[in-house]
Amino acid sequence: MSRNITESDEPNSTKLTRRRALSAGGAALATGIAGCAGLTGGGGSGGSSSSDGSGDGGSSGDVEINYWMYFGAQENEEMTTLVDEFNSKDNGIHVNKQSVPFGAFLNKLFTAVNSGNAPHVASYYGSFGRHLKPITHSIDDYLSDGAKNEYFDIAWENLQVDGSTYALPIDIHGKALYTNDSVLESAGVDPDFTDWQAFSDACDTIVSDTDSRAFSFLNWNIGQAAFRAYIIALTQAGGDIVTGDPGSYEVAYDDDVGMQTAELMSKVTGEFGWDTPQFQSDSARVQDFVSGNLGMFIAGTWSVNNFENESGNIPEDLSFSFQKPFMFPGDGDEVAWCESNSLYFPKNSNHTDAEKQAAVEFAEYVTQNNTLWASAGGHLPAAKSVATSSEVKNTALWQDYGTISTMYDMVTNGQVRYQPKTSVNINSDRFWGPFRDIYLQNTDVQSGVTTSANELQQALDQ
Repeated sequence: MSRNITESDEPNSTKLTRRRALSAGGAALATGIAGCAGLTGGGGSGGSSSSDGSGDGGSSGDVEINYWMYFGAQENEEMTTLVDEFNSKDNGIHVNKQSVPFGAFLNKLFTAVNSGNAPHVASYYGSFGRHLKPITHSIDDYLSDGAKNEYFDIAWENLQVDGSTYALPIDIHGKALYTNDSVLESAGVDPDFTDWQAFSDACDTIVSDTDSRAFSFLNWNIGQAAFRAYIIALTQAGGDIVTGDPGSYEVAYDDDVGMQTAELMSKVTGEFGWDTPQFQSDSARVQDFVSGNLGMFIAGTWSVNNFENESGNIPEDLSFSFQKPFMFPGDGDEVAWCESNSLYFPKNSNHTDAEKQAAVEFAEYVTQNNTLWASAGGHLPAAKSVATSSEVKNTALWQDYGTISTMYDMVTNGQVRYQPKTSVNINSDRFWGPFRDIYLQNTDVQSGVTTSANELQQALDQ
């Protein structure tokens, strides 16, 4: 299965094969999982659903609910399996699944709600709760007893908007530091970076003693990738994206700390000479890392799937580690950016109370029965019992590569933080394109940060 790359900080498909997912420790993972999803993008309808989401339909008398998702490739296959398993339970509920391309998902969802054609369940990022609140309904009256206790606290709390629950989390995924062991070994560099000085010295040594570049702030040529890496460094420097309360947020990163952090980004491709300001392709940094032309970069737990070759395997000569990205300078908090693919419940006056109840029952099943989500999508399941199951802990991503286990450690130690829950789509390239331009030396730091901050504040004030 070949890789289909889209304009995203995340892969459009996951090629971590089922063979490799099942191989670690001989563990046989249960079927019926979902992949890394919202980070994937998607395309076309999958499974038995038709383009209008009608599906095959259930038995006479079943409560039928419609589910929209944006997962692509293997994640689509795994979610389809999970939907099929739920439908086979003969519990009086039938789910009709429809795939919607990720790039069109939000617009189509808002349009569907406004026209009275919204589905019962829809996937999207957990930090978008305030943005989606006008078109979704809370589910507290439909949750099973103790549902809150099934999930990691940080994921559950992120889905609360004005004291109510608007979604259920599928996973927790985040960004950290990938290191190419071969490059670091060639330079005689220890990957255990305790502070910025140690990290800087290591980068300088890689540049001087090898033919590889040392470090890339970006893993993808897109503003969203710049935002996610920037927020990690900014938080460790003691800065914030916004201050104040939801509804009255004030942009904060145009202060001295924010400017200094952006200057640090610029120096990586400028004064420091650790990276080049050119991108040969949108995914060039991934290709450079795999080929040994790049020693380290900031990327997501799911990015390990981009390392696979056309046969669906990680190259045998690629040895890498996944480190906590706590090497940036400053006296702020040692936390990394994180996000959750989640299930929301769009408003539709035609939806009956029974249908709403059925939609939540389905969402609880999906989010609490997805052991393969970790191995197929590279993310930590948001349900605690799933994340700590032997099926997940025996995967290669936990045992051999450390991506899932590192994320689990950061989650349980409070070392991850979601982006601000704003009323606007904060991931927009409109806000973060200037940071990509700063990194690529296309604009100066002052102009780039000011442009970004003004655009975001204007959107927040509307």
